[in-house]
Amino acid sequence: MSAGGSKRRIAVMDRWLIGLARLSTASPTHRLLIGIGVALAGLAIRAAASPLYGEVTGFTILLPAVTLAALAAGWTGALTALAVCTGGGWAIVALTATGRDGVLDAIGGAATWNFVLVGLFIAAVGASLRKALSRLSESETRFRELADTAPSPIWLLDAKGEFEFVNAAVFTLHGLDIEALREGGWKTAVHPDDLETVKAAEKAGAADRKPFQMEARVQGQDGVWRWMRAVVRPRFDGQGAFVGYAGISFDVTETREALDAAARAARRQAFLLDLSDRLRDLTDPEDIMADVESTLGALLDVDRVGYGEVDQSAGVVSMSRDWTAGVESAQGQFSLNAFGEGLISDLNEGRTIQISDVREDPRTAAVADAFDAIQTRALVRAPLIRTGRLRAFLYVHSATPRDWTEAEVSLVEEVAARTWAEVERARAENETRESEQRFRAIADTAPVLIWVTKQDRTRAFVNRAYVDFHGSDYQTVLNLDWRSALHPEDQARILAESINGEATREPFSMEARYRRHDGEWRWLKSFSRPRLAGQEVVGFVGVAFDVTDMRTAQARLEESENRFRTVADSAPALIWMSDDAAQMVFANRRYRTFFGVEADAHLPDSWRRLIHPDDEGVFAAAFMRAFEARDRFEALTRINHPTLGPRWLRTEGVPRFDASGLFQGYVGACLDVTDAKRAEDDLKRINELLEERVDEALIEKAQAEAQLVHAQRMEAVGRLTGGVAHDFNNLLTVVIGALDIILRSEDAAKRKKLGEAALAAARRGESLTHQLLAFSRRQALRPEPIDLNALIRESEPLLRRAVGEAVDFKVKLKRGGAPANVDPAQFEAALLNLIVNARDALGDVTGAKGRQARITVQTRACTVEAGQIAELAAGDYVCVSVADNGEGMSPDIRDRVFEPFFTTKGVGKGTGLGLSQVYGFARQSGGGVQIISEPGRGAEICIFLPPLSAEDAAMTSNLVAADGAPLVEGGRMLLVEDDAGVAAIALEILEGFGLEVDWAETGDDALKFLQADDFDLMLTDVVMPGGMSGIDLAREAAARWPDLRIALTSGYVGEDVDAVLADTVWPLLRKPYSSDQLRALLERLSAATTN
Repeated sequence: MSAGGSKRRIAVMDRWLIGLARLSTASPTHRLLIGIGVALAGLAIRAAASPLYGEVTGFTILLPAVTLAALAAGWTGALTALAVCTGGGWAIVALTATGRDGVLDAIGGAATWNFVLVGLFIAAVGASLRKALSRLSESETRFRELADTAPSPIWLLDAKGEFEFVNAAVFTLHGLDIEALREGGWKTAVHPDDLETVKAAEKAGAADRKPFQMEARVQGQDGVWRWMRAVVRPRFDGQGAFVGYAGISFDVTETREALDAAARAARRQAFLLDLSDRLRDLTDPEDIMADVESTLGALLDVDRVGYGEVDQSAGVVSMSRDWTAGVESAQGQFSLNAFGEGLISDLNEGRTIQISDVREDPRTAAVADAFDAIQTRALVRAPLIRTGRLRAFLYVHSATPRDWTEAEVSLVEEVAARTWAEVERARAENETRESEQRFRAIADTAPVLIWVTKQDRTRAFVNRAYVDFHGSDYQTVLNLDWRSALHPEDQARILAESINGEATREPFSMEARYRRHDGEWRWLKSFSRPRLAGQEVVGFVGVAFDVTDMRTAQARLEESENRFRTVADSAPALIWMSDDAAQMVFANRRYRTFFGVEADAHLPDSWRRLIHPDDEGVFAAAFMRAFEARDRFEALTRINHPTLGPRWLRTEGVPRFDASGLFQGYVGACLDVTDAKRAEDDLKRINELLEERVDEALIEKAQAEAQLVHAQRMEAVGRLTGGVAHDFNNLLTVVIGALDIILRSEDAAKRKKLGEAALAAARRGESLTHQLLAFSRRQALRPEPIDLNALIRESEPLLRRAVGEAVDFKVKLKRGGAPANVDPAQFEAALLNLIVNARDALGDVTGAKGRQARITVQTRACTVEAGQIAELAAGDYVCVSVADNGEGMSPDIRDRVFEPFFTTKGVGKGTGLGLSQVYGFARQSGGGVQIISEPGRGAEICIFLPPLSAEDAAMTSNLVAADGAPLVEGGRMLLVEDDAGVAAIALEILEGFGLEVDWAETGDDALKFLQADDFDLMLTDVVMPGGMSGIDLAREAAARWPDLRIALTSGYVGEDVDAVLADTVWPLLRKPYSSDQLRALLERLSAATTN
């Protein structure tokens, strides 16, 4: 081998693994080894190593780290190792010693061979170890394949408790690889309640290195919790040293569930047996339900248990009592569908209801708020069906969501069935016991003899009257043979009747004489009824009445009837008697003879067929009216007698009653008045001739009077028509002219002035209309408690403008108020009429007489004596007076001022209705009017009105104080008006007040608005189309929306509407109305606290 080749190998070796060393100098012998020797050695090594190691793929000479350290320290020798690489890995096959100056003692030296022998020994050991490692690898491979095919999780832990190996089943269960398991990921899969148990078992096993096992719930990667049992054993190496744990897990979920189910079944059976034992001793249904509720609630660990009893006819369920644990009681009465319609349907069909969360279940999601109110999120209801109908249900409530198990639901169903049977048993026993007590109480208070017999005919019970009749103690009378008290003459008959009656197994009665304890014989009438147990007679129930007095009275009655018949048969009149069904029950001899009825024959109604056809309907109608009213009856009727011919009968009848006032029929008599009727007819014909002549004279007189009245009426109508037409023409001229100019004028000030003139003219028309209505009294008053002082103060600015600045206008009001019950609008109109009349009466007082014109309005309390003021009753009154210092009135004018259409003003300046309205208002309000006036001394007109009581006065102060309250800011108002023009104006005014207004044209539309939205106020017209009036709408709205404030408005006048308005409680605004009047009305409504 050349030196160049040696250098190349050295260069290659320099790039090999760490551990190779490069020598800076070498002896010739060393270089020979490195150069040629190595090449030859390589061939030899490959040939020699192949049998031991397989195909040799490479080799190298390694200088261990100790050799390099020795060389660096100046040692004269070191070790060199020869390693070969085969398919199975690297192996050391030889050792040699080297020094600074070459190979020790050359290749054939003793030391070299020693090292070579050591190398060969190591190589043999390495080969053996290699084979052992190969077998170990194969064993591990087989173990892993076997472990991965196992269905149960298998794992190995090292001595530190870290995972060394897990099989495929572990990954399948947890979805975690070994690294994730080493990082503690397995702990998150263990149920939190079982984690401490697992740690305790591991700690106990690690303490003494012994096998251990444990069970815990583990959540798989599919999210399902499973019960797993882990069996863990310690691992030791060949020297006995602890090297870790080996473990395997088994899925024992089904076993645990089976054991748990068996345990639950055992607990359930024990619970039911214990419950049955306890309930058996309880007799009160409430105690039974209380025991069941508390026991079941504690067992299931729920929050509420109770019973609901269903009343299908009333549509309610009553939850009278319940057991609770930390929640409020749900006792009360609820509608069947209060907690969802689907629930009661399921219960009616006998299906148990189980709901895990009422907010998620579609049957209860819509009524979840109702369950929140009783703190319930989950529930079970078990129906109790009797005779095909739902009678009750047992309910179990949880305050939190809960998944109910089949065992829990089944337990609730079984407890419901068992316990309700016990409840019904206890109730039946209590009812039976109470029934027996009631029977004894009733029987002992009954004034008749009552007894109950056994099957052997001996007495099982007798009441107090029975004991008192025999006059001994209860037990003695109970054992007494009732036959011993029978009258000897009745004994044989009664014994036979008793035996025969009992044999029929049907109710029977007997009547006989019995000896009372005082020795007196009394007639007793007994009634006996069999007592049945299935089809078997187990005894009889009997009751006996003392009929001694009745038999005596009956004998006297028979005697009285005989006397009555004798008297009736001897009377010349036709006497008869009917029953309460108007059927004839008695007729005397005269009657029978007249109508040809046999003495012992049935009394027919054939006599009615004898009535004259013209009188039959009248007679029947008059008789039925009296009969239904139980009133006296009289009739004069013609009959066609078969032998006597036409006859007149006067019939009179009176109702008859028994001692208790019960109607028994009629008793009456008929008289043949044919002769008298003929004489009466003759007299009637004479009178008719006289009446004809008188009638002719009266007709002539009536015609003359009618013509006079017609002339007077036409004169009055003419005056009224002329005055009204003149005034309205003037008003319409102002309104039409002003509106025409407003439409053509662009001057705002001028338009405002003309608008005010038109408005004033319209208001004059309104005032004239009210005066006409008050005069005709077609406008009904709507009185209400009010303080007249407050009304006058509110109207004072208007009144001052009415009299003008030239008049000294004074107001003197009574201290403490002037409360009265009047129509405020009509009072204001009356007051304004008086003031306007006073102003007109002043004329130009200042200019003509040199003195200041003055009008004074005054309120005061006064007492009127009897006869002091015409048409006014004596008593206390509130007096409102208007006085002026004008010319006064002459007596003839003073006597006529209240006449309709009478006026002293010029043509077109008055209608003559103002003071007539004042008079009508005062009289309709329960008061009167007085005029105090003399020529030249002015005039004072006083209105007297009835005062309010103290209580009503207090109410008035409150009402007046409420006036002027601000409107509902931003409030919602519903306007109901069928006239679009009126509605447009009203909407404009109301929206100007800051209200949000909706408009409905009919009552039906208004109800739709009210149902769809919330409103604060409603103003409705009274007369509307569509069938529903405003009053009907107000009544229904007030009933359905009590907080809605309501007012009425109307321009219609009629007695039918006024009669209805008089009974309403809502304020009325008359049309036409101004924005000020509308605002005043709304302010009063806004101040009201209730509708």
